[in-house]
Amino acid sequence: MSAQEKSSPAAQTTPPRHSDQVHLQWLRDFGVGSFKGMRVLDLGCGSGFISDLARIEGAQLSVGVDIEIPAEGAVAPNTWTFIQANLDLDNWLNEIPAKNFDLILAFDILEHLRSPVVFLEQCRSLLSEKGTLFLTTPNTQSLEKMLRPATWSGATDPQHRILFTRYSLGFLLSKTGLKPIHIDAPMKSLKWLPRWIQPQIGGQLLVQARPG
Repeated sequence: MSAQEKSSPAAQTTPPRHSDQVHLQWLRDFGVGSFKGMRVLDLGCGSGFISDLARIEGAQLSVGVDIEIPAEGAVAPNTWTFIQANLDLDNWLNEIPAKNFDLILAFDILEHLRSPVVFLEQCRSLLSEKGTLFLTTPNTQSLEKMLRPATWSGATDPQHRILFTRYSLGFLLSKTGLKPIHIDAPMKSLKWLPRWIQPQIGGQLLVQARPG
């Protein structure tokens, strides 16, 4: 295990991947206009782009966890805290340097785990009482799955262990001490439609949940 705890940088050190930009835009759409003053935990932080950006925007604490170390230079001096850990093992929780996070991110993680129940309970234990969990995972009711049930991306990825519907994911969240605020699966091509008439057949389930 390794960790680096630093202070706020003057400029972005981590270049964004396409998935980073998509996830960031989703956070902005759901009201996270800035990370200023927040305690942010990014589980499966990948390149570290969002963890890095959080510190630039004035997060009180920014921690990223991943099984692989980000590219050289991504965790530069005076940036954010990186922890190398396997989220499929219970002991990752012991590596987190704090609790009471305002924001926990778990993008494209849940489908890879042996026990999503344990993982979500762990996330709940790290959230502040008014904190928010944002996560994404493949949607088994997507248009892609309807058109190509045997070959859609959620089923053919060899690293996927478990997949969800909107109902099953909402049920799981409620059983792990989390209250779903939004569970959406919007289609990118129909993003302009009001949320309440969006067909829920997009490729990803987008989840916002809080303790409850």
